[in-house]
Amino acid sequence: MAAPAEGQGGVERIELRFPVVHKQSPLAALVELIVVVALALGLTWLVQQYVLKSYRIPSGSMRPTVEEGDRVLAARFLSWFADPERGDVIVFHPPGVGDQALRNVRTEARVTFIKRVVGLPGETVQAIGGRVLICRAPRVACRVLTEPYARSFTDDFGPVTVPGNAYFVLGDNRVSSEDSRVWGTLPKRNVVGTAFVRYWPPRRFGIL
Repeated sequence: MAAPAEGQGGVERIELRFPVVHKQSPLAALVELIVVVALALGLTWLVQQYVLKSYRIPSGSMRPTVEEGDRVLAARFLSWFADPERGDVIVFHPPGVGDQALRNVRTEARVTFIKRVVGLPGETVQAIGGRVLICRAPRVACRVLTEPYARSFTDDFGPVTVPGNAYFVLGDNRVSSEDSRVWGTLPKRNVVGTAFVRYWPPRRFGIL
């Protein structure tokens, strides 16, 4: 707005000036859109790679905790601060090749599994009479593991001594789960994240 000016006859005249709006060229608008989309995609990738990722449950091996078709969120950043604990539900790539989980291989399969941590590094795990036992050493100082989440008993197995950099994992639905009883212990490096919430479908929303 310009300063007041005195016109003829002593009448004050005010001159208004408006800022000139420069129209953005189509090319500049396109470049701006591309940059915004690229930033959004990059942020999404970073979040899924290092913070949170959503997974759809493909089978009933973890019933009743999660059902086939449920969706869960896994926190990938938790491994920066603490290792998984017994009872945690974790997402991981099992030992294997391609889409097949295999025992006694150093590579990891492309498939993603979700199971529960049962045996910790250095422990010995076995099952007798359908009950899972955690031992200090094979058949030494054993205790029965309390598992309110398990739908079914497991066949006898073990004893299996868990290496210092690995875990022994089982599905909650023991009669229908491909887990450490089949392909062995899970290397720590294969863990993707800890599943902490079931968010879909809404009627089954809950903390894991």
